[in-house]
Amino acid sequence: MSKITSIEINFPVPVELPAGFEGALSALVAMVCEKYKAEHHGRTMWPAGSGAKPCWSRRDAAFLGEKPGPNAPHSGEPTFDDSIFVIEVAEREDYRVTRANGPKGN
Repeated sequence: MSKITSIEINFPVPVELPAGFEGALSALVAMVCEKYKAEHHGRTMWPAGSGAKPCWSRRDAAFLGEKPGPNAPHSGEPTFDDSIFVIEVAEREDYRVTRANGPKGN
């Protein structure tokens, strides 16, 4: 399989997640993050948040580099689609590694 940036699951009808499913799914995502960290010295990645999918206004979507929904208002506070469960993942420099190695260039 080639490298991916997202995983999408679409159920044909509304379903209820079984107890523990969200935690198990988050644990699987954390496994991917741990593999990334092992392969990218000096970088870290982690599941940063989960819950209902935010629906951004057109202005916020443009600022965030997201695609606005077809009925998104021009501006305003986000709403949330409770029918879509999302796990957001963050990535950045691992400051523990860079502090241990001293300033860049040394």
